Amino acid sequence: MNSHATTVYATRIPAGGSSFDPSPEYPTNATNLPELCAVKLNVKSSSSTSYNAGILLPAHDHWNNRLMTTGNGGFGGGINYPDMGEYTHYGFATVSTDTGHLSDIEDSSWALNNPESIIDWSYRALHGSVNLAKQIVSAYYSDDKTTAASIKHSYYTGCATGGRQGLRSLQLYPNDFDGVLIGDAAWQTTHLQSWSTWVPFENYAPESPYHITEALFTSLTTEITKVCDSQDGVIDSIMQDPASCRIDYTTLLCSSPSASQTACVTESQLATLQKMFSPYTINNTIVFQGLPFGADPSILASGANSIGYGYFQDFVYNDTAYSFTSYSDDDFLTAVRINPGRATADDFDISGFRKRGGKIIMYHGYADPLIPAGSSIEYVNRTLEAMNLEESQLSSFLRLFLIPGMNHCVSSAPTQPDAPWYIAAASQIAGIAGRLTGVSNVTHSVPGYMDAKHDSVLALMKWVEEGAPPDELIATKFVNETAPTVASQRTLCPWPRVSRFTHGDRNLAKNWICN
Repeated sequence: MNSHATTVYATRIPAGGSSFDPSPEYPTNATNLPELCAVKLNVKSSSSTSYNAGILLPAHDHWNNRLMTTGNGGFGGGINYPDMGEYTHYGFATVSTDTGHLSDIEDSSWALNNPESIIDWSYRALHGSVNLAKQIVSAYYSDDKTTAASIKHSYYTGCATGGRQGLRSLQLYPNDFDGVLIGDAAWQTTHLQSWSTWVPFENYAPESPYHITEALFTSLTTEITKVCDSQDGVIDSIMQDPASCRIDYTTLLCSSPSASQTACVTESQLATLQKMFSPYTINNTIVFQGLPFGADPSILASGANSIGYGYFQDFVYNDTAYSFTSYSDDDFLTAVRINPGRATADDFDISGFRKRGGKIIMYHGYADPLIPAGSSIEYVNRTLEAMNLEESQLSSFLRLFLIPGMNHCVSSAPTQPDAPWYIAAASQIAGIAGRLTGVSNVTHSVPGYMDAKHDSVLALMKWVEEGAPPDELIATKFVNETAPTVASQRTLCPWPRVSRFTHGDRNLAKNWICN
């Protein structure tokens, strides 16, 4: 084992038991676990920093000979026991890291004047934890304690920062994983955090004539959803293809005869609204993609957001006095120049991962208000360009699924409450603590539909192990977000294909086809 690693604990958890090591990022324990051994290790990563790795080892007769690594969210630090616990029900041995600190997803204060901790968060802690887990898993499941047990396949799943972690890992360490499931990836760190600061700056201050309130943003999002919904072939309050929607912004002016007087804007406010749904550019060069129609700008645009300004305070300038109200394009340029921790996953030529047979399933909530879905499309396009591939060649190892109406990683967007979204991916059972709720009454997978069409984890495994790529996935919406009663299901297509309604009951996936 790594000479810099020490054991914090190793304990047996009985069937039906719970994890017992909550953190600010993951304040709830994993519950109803199968019988397993829980191990926690502390690893010294530099002269001044260390990180923790948590490993869950199912009973020998329950292990599926595979390892699943799970990622984190935002700036948070904590071992992701909720997701780890979920994957033990499949039979995986699982591992997660706290990335070297304890904090919730919006707290970046740990990074202040702490470049080594930023490196841990960026990629070092995850890679080190995977290597340790592989050693421990091989030894733990060895039959004679002298011959290492074989791990047939190593997988990864994560959303947002977790998505970035997975992409960065396969770029830097192509041998760590055989397959990765990447959700709503925050891959373009310097650009995303700049955009997250620019958005509220462009809507500041509350007394300005161009300012749009949080409530008005939500009302406007509802109006825009109605318009786009009428263009996608079925009226169901779900925006199926935001990219194809065409909006006449002038109809949202309060002076327009057709405008709703509870969801309209002045000329000055209209300019602000258009900025939210347009790319952030500098000298005609795109810094970051704008929100797609259907995503609600209110969560970022309504005021100071620590996901944005915290990055400049603690990662870039090491100055807690920095305020989003002083943001300028120079801040973005400075962030790119410094590139704290080399966190941005922009080494697009992933030939090493491809050559060894690695597979990537990406997905993104089309109504994600924190990370616009266009950023995942950009990642795919830039990978295509960097590797000089045709689309058919890229789709042999990377496929992106956009999920209409899905919020940030989990749940239906409030303005599209009936949208099917659940594909048994990262955080979709546990949810995002204090912010978004996952599906309840589920231990793992999709009750009643435990197959590679409905479960993205099984889809990834089938692609890696059987060579069968996912030509479609099926998203599920449970009644009151509680299994097992299904409200609706819908076919998801690999981008750039779009799911279209054919006929019959719109709540049945068989009536939606990819074209």
